[in-house]
Parts: sequence; structure tokens; C-alpha cells
Amino acid sequence: MKTDNEFKEWLNSLQVGNYPEVRKKIISECIISEQTFRNWKFGSCKIPPLAQEKINLIAKKQVFTTTNAPEP
Repeated sequence: MKTDNEFKEWLNSLQVGNYPEVRKKIISECIISEQTFRNWKFGSCKIPPLAQEKINLIAKKQVFTTTNAPEP
């Protein structure tokens, strides 16, 4: 299993003062609990493709280089 966690790497690259705002926005936009956010951050579960898209929009960049979506 790949141990890369692009989401965690991106979160760790944020300025300390911006992290709480970004975290709150992701939880709100993806309609998830704080526990789910922590699970995503620490790689305990996969981030769904639609949530990855929302996170990319919030980040204003491509956070995820791969998606969980099946190939067409």
C-alpha cells in the first residue's frame, strides 16, 4: 500500500494561521465530521473523488495527483 498522503502534505504546507480556516471550510463543504477529517488527514480511509474535487477547489490547486475514480 502506498503511504503517500498528498492531503496531509498539503495541509502541513499551509501557514499555521490559515490551517483552522481551511480545515473548517473542508469540513463544511464536504459535509463531514471532524473525525472523518482526521481519518482523511492520517490516511485511515480514502477520500472520495467528489471530496477530492472540492478540496482542489478550496486549495486553488491540484492537491491530488491521483484519484480513486475508476478509469473510463
